[in-house]
Amino acid sequence: MWLELLLCLVLAHLVADFVLQTNKICKDKAAKKWRSRYHYGHAMAVFTLSWLVTWDLDFWWCALAIGVTHLGIDMWKSHRDENVSWFVLDQLFHLTVLCVVAYIWTGCHEWSLPLDIELWYVAAAVAALVCWKPANIFIKLMLKHYSVNMPADNSSAFNAGALIGTIERWLILIFVCLQRYDALGLLIAAKSIIRFGDKETAKTEYVLAGTLLSIFIAVLAGLLVRGV
Repeated sequence: MWLELLLCLVLAHLVADFVLQTNKICKDKAAKKWRSRYHYGHAMAVFTLSWLVTWDLDFWWCALAIGVTHLGIDMWKSHRDENVSWFVLDQLFHLTVLCVVAYIWTGCHEWSLPLDIELWYVAAAVAALVCWKPANIFIKLMLKHYSVNMPADNSSAFNAGALIGTIERWLILIFVCLQRYDALGLLIAAKSIIRFGDKETAKTEYVLAGTLLSIFIAVLAGLLVRGV
């Protein structure tokens, strides 16, 4: 019961924090700090989604606590540099709040997934969202941290790479969930062949590092879904 509620809250968090939050919103929050109206609108979205996803009217005060703490964490994050350490720490803070709320609520109330939804579907939705924008952001910041820079001669490389990486991770996620590791091996081999003739060392290193991180995230997400 605790895990079921936690996964639902994580799903709401991913939708609010990554699907609904655009780059424009993030830049405005980072530049204006507490003066940005997006901080408060975003916290309201977190509160609303956290409440709706539980399908329980009595959960409103827990959803409010999630929204308020989310606002505080985001305020703190807006005063930090954009790097992988602060990104991971920020998400860990949010996840900790969700774990505590789920533990407290399920310890006091009987709760089950609404509409008789199977837990596997919720876990799969969470994994699919993680393999989308959060993974792209994490990989970008990780490559930046280790100074694996994108070649300057191609300004659209990251956008194209993000799209390719997202599709690649979704395919890997499906293959792992279906236990089709042979198809996973063919996908990795096919991408390696495509990049084999590339003579540009910097570009090759960038793609290789990003690909390995991408595969790691997708495989881990797939294994976690299978473990639910």
